[in-house]
Amino acid sequence: MSASRVGLDPEFAKKLNLFEKKLADHGIKVVLTWGYRSIVSQNQLYAKGRTAPGSIVTNARGGYSWHNFGLAADYAFVINGKVTWNGPWDVFGKIAQQCGLEWGGSWKTFKDRPHAQWTKGKTLAQMRAAASAKAVRK
Repeated sequence: MSASRVGLDPEFAKKLNLFEKKLADHGIKVVLTWGYRSIVSQNQLYAKGRTAPGSIVTNARGGYSWHNFGLAADYAFVINGKVTWNGPWDVFGKIAQQCGLEWGGSWKTFKDRPHAQWTKGKTLAQMRAAASAKAVRK
């Protein structure tokens, strides 16, 4: 059960490879559960617990998540051959930050421990503007 890496920013994918290697060096095995997410998929996820059945799992609408730009990844641990969301999150977060990633577990509100992202020093508004300009050029 590993999510596709299709759609991830190539530089971000390299950071994730380093991150996963450093985790493995600490005896921590992880699996990617979600990388790139389309605007449609993001909006469907946002609807959960609001206009669709389920619990709220994100505060980000389409275009307001780093997943939509291929710059975010969600993980789970693999312990004794089983996928679990119970694991050494503090070590996970520390290593993510050492690799230049922002860890969702360090956020003040809506902590998202499985989440790591790389903003490239930009804001989501800048990313949306760049995506819009690129779409216009096509």
